Amino acid sequence: MRRDKWLIKEIDLWQRLALIDTDTAAALKEHYAQKKNISPMIVLFSIIGTLLIGAGIILILAKNWSHFPLPIRIILAFIPLVASQILAVYTIKIKYASLAWRESIAILVTSSVFAVIAMVGQIFHLPGDYSSYILVCGLLALPMIYILEAASPLLVYYWTILNWAALEDSPMNALILLGLFSLGALFVYIELRKNKTGARLTYMAWVTAIAEFALVLIMGIMLECSLLLAVLCYFVLLLSLDELPEPLLMPAKIIGVLGGLVTIMILTFEDMWNYLDNPVTVGGGIMIVIMLAAAIFFAVRVFRQDKLKFSLVASLTFLCILRFLWATCDLSYFPYSVILMGFTNMLLFLIGVGFIVYGVKNASLLLSNIGMIAVCALIVMRFFDSDLDFLWRGIIFLLLGAALLLVNVKMLRAKKQPAQKKSI
Repeated sequence: MRRDKWLIKEIDLWQRLALIDTDTAAALKEHYAQKKNISPMIVLFSIIGTLLIGAGIILILAKNWSHFPLPIRIILAFIPLVASQILAVYTIKIKYASLAWRESIAILVTSSVFAVIAMVGQIFHLPGDYSSYILVCGLLALPMIYILEAASPLLVYYWTILNWAALEDSPMNALILLGLFSLGALFVYIELRKNKTGARLTYMAWVTAIAEFALVLIMGIMLECSLLLAVLCYFVLLLSLDELPEPLLMPAKIIGVLGGLVTIMILTFEDMWNYLDNPVTVGGGIMIVIMLAAAIFFAVRVFRQDKLKFSLVASLTFLCILRFLWATCDLSYFPYSVILMGFTNMLLFLIGVGFIVYGVKNASLLLSNIGMIAVCALIVMRFFDSDLDFLWRGIIFLLLGAALLLVNVKMLRAKKQPAQKKSI
């Protein structure tokens, strides 16, 4: 028996004999427990190596597949799945503490599920379609995520259900898609509850946030809702979330800010208000109302903590309401399109100025640069809508560039002054 395992058992024995209390036992275990710091690169290379080995075996079999008799084909089709299941049991019993083993075996089992279903269908010429195939494979691979606590198959699972929903885009499947997606997001929540951190949790947070964006788009198509309105409401909801753990908060901030600004930039063009992409149906209206209500609820909670975020969320929420009324009342004609386009341009300008002012006051180069980029992008986009002379365009670009440099110089000086005062 290894020394560290023997010592842990001895500490448990001392605790049962009342030689030490619970706090002392926990402190001793924490002090003497073996710390295993596995590099994310080791886990990544383990996953890639497993995939390459599996792909190599499949290609070798495919070379001589037509020469094998039917019984041999059936046996060969199930060998990868059986072997991966045996390795999964071995991992649970012996190697469960190894993250590299759990991740690589989980992705091996997932790949085996895809391979065996495809090969059995080819052997017996079973009827079926692609959407059903990927959905079944995704559902069969889902248990490995929970059993092995593996994050690597999570991206595959999201891809399967979103791909299935995109191919079967009926309103009846919207709730099914939402339920299936929740099963994957639940695993991320469970990992957060265990206070796990690191690159693995960051990967899951980013994958889930990006998959949620695709979820909103596909559900908008299913429910025949305005897609720009749906994604704008999603970005507003991300911005309003302020009480999330740090691994989830960072993707929400970045995607919310960038996505919200890009969507507003798209809506600054009059053509985006001149046509109605989709009227608001009952299902689409319910989806929009739920997202907006949740965004307003969370935004009010953070009003006292971050006024800039609340102002941004409030302005974007108002734009969502205008877009909702535009789609509901069919205001896609003059003069409403011109008025709404003008309001959106003014809103983007005010948001950019707000970022600049807030960034200067708080000595934040990032916020001030985001504001300058928003203002510059607005002016550049309006150049494409006008017949302004190249001379004036050049002058305006020079002024904008000088303003951007001056703001950055001022911010750098503001950051150096506190450091100089501390040194004095």
